[in-house]
Amino acid sequence: MSFIVAVDSAGNIPNEVLDKYQIPVISYHCTIDGEEFLCYDKERDYVASCKEYYDKVRAGAEVKTSLINSSDFIDFLRPMLEKGSDVALVVMSSGISGSAGSAKLAVEELQEEFPDRKIYAIDTLAASLGEGLMAIKLAMLRDEGKNIDEAVQIIYDNIKYMNQYFIVGDLKYLKKGGRISGAEAAIGNLLNIKPILRGNTEGKIVVQEKVRTRNRSIETLIGYVENNITDAENQIIGLAHCDVPEEAAYVTAQLKERCKVKDVYEIYYDLCTGAHVGPGTIAIFFYGKERY
Repeated sequence: MSFIVAVDSAGNIPNEVLDKYQIPVISYHCTIDGEEFLCYDKERDYVASCKEYYDKVRAGAEVKTSLINSSDFIDFLRPMLEKGSDVALVVMSSGISGSAGSAKLAVEELQEEFPDRKIYAIDTLAASLGEGLMAIKLAMLRDEGKNIDEAVQIIYDNIKYMNQYFIVGDLKYLKKGGRISGAEAAIGNLLNIKPILRGNTEGKIVVQEKVRTRNRSIETLIGYVENNITDAENQIIGLAHCDVPEEAAYVTAQLKERCKVKDVYEIYYDLCTGAHVGPGTIAIFFYGKERY
């Protein structure tokens, strides 16, 4: 292996894919009603724990998430560097998390300690499988024979083409995270307004458009993939959801039928990223037209 690809747990990559491409994960932490949890634990049943978690959120559990600080990143990366490996660390968007800044500080410190090693912290300007698909692509480029500089440059060149669209079940979670105002959340829920949101070029979450009814929002979401995806037949795209498996399965089937995508990674949002969007969320991630 010419270099190691690592990712934070917000990448939402399925375990079997992590194993296939030998991608180590550093987990975020969260507290649920004061009890601390790792957002990602390979030994834990992923689906069962997510179902339990979203049930608690629906019941009103208090959830708090924390950043990954620079010392955590250093402790995570140092053993890889001590073994003589170069490392490309893939992290969640700086537009929605300070962890990207922590990763950058960690890399700067480690570079002084390991001057002969190549170390990258890639700010994906994405989250969930938007970030995860980049980590997978990076590992594929490595396995195809690209060196770390070549592979990382390809990822940077294509960040602007990573499309990220999602819908939520209840606007109160966006209000809690400061994405919309309390008044907007109250009026939106009252009038059954369902915003379509996206990740913009700064890696921030913005409203793309507003529609009425859940069904229409789902169809609109699928339409954005149809209208913006490129080279669909050769793409494995990502779908993350917050405990709406039936709707997620419907969207996956429609994407395969209508967009002719190669395949879909369908997975639950992990505990930390899911806390900020809430139960009922469905998000789709794919390479397509340049995001704006």
